[in-house]
Amino acid sequence: MAEPSGIERTKNQYIKSTFQALVQAIIPPHFRYNSKGTIQVAGALELDVYEYIIWILDHSIAPSVKAQLNLADGRSMSKATAELLDAGATQLIRAGQIQYPLNVLTFAGGGPFSALSPIDRLRAITHIERLEINLETLRIPYKNNPELVRIMIDALNELPMFGQYSEWTAYGTTRLYSPEYRRVEYFPHGWVQTQYPGPSFGYRDFRGFLAIIRHKKVNNEWPNRT
Repeated sequence: MAEPSGIERTKNQYIKSTFQALVQAIIPPHFRYNSKGTIQVAGALELDVYEYIIWILDHSIAPSVKAQLNLADGRSMSKATAELLDAGATQLIRAGQIQYPLNVLTFAGGGPFSALSPIDRLRAITHIERLEINLETLRIPYKNNPELVRIMIDALNELPMFGQYSEWTAYGTTRLYSPEYRRVEYFPHGWVQTQYPGPSFGYRDFRGFLAIIRHKKVNNEWPNRT
């Protein structure tokens, strides 16, 4: 397999940094107290949940839908969505509404969204959700498409949680394979964090007879219907 070109590596780093910044803002690491003291609980960034979001965006959209979205020319949904997040960040910066200084070193290679503080990233997402951006300047498939913008913002709020608290993190070395080739390699981190013991598989068993309940008439008569 050929090594990616410099342009390709730059594009991939841009996408990676953008979604790393996204998941860190939505599910940051935190501290938990127990009988043994204070422990740090991994957030979505530490568990590489950004890889899950990028994979979903680039692999879960049918080719026919990509054609309708004008993505058949090779543009990836993950890159288009990263640019959407940057549009919200740019609007926040231009309006002078950021609460903390920009930092381009935290997620090197990213755009304006990656340079924002975590709280400002969330506020940029809110700007996009409220359509407080210029839809005309967005690139396809979001250009002048407010419905798709709102659908995607809903997805970006949900996907980090799906990746964090599902069995995805436990797929380990197979997590980026197609679903039919993934294998659970260990107990999921998110299940440990939420103290979820795992699925309980049911089995067929006789559980008694079906009860038939006869409804009684009211005053020996059925209610009048008028």
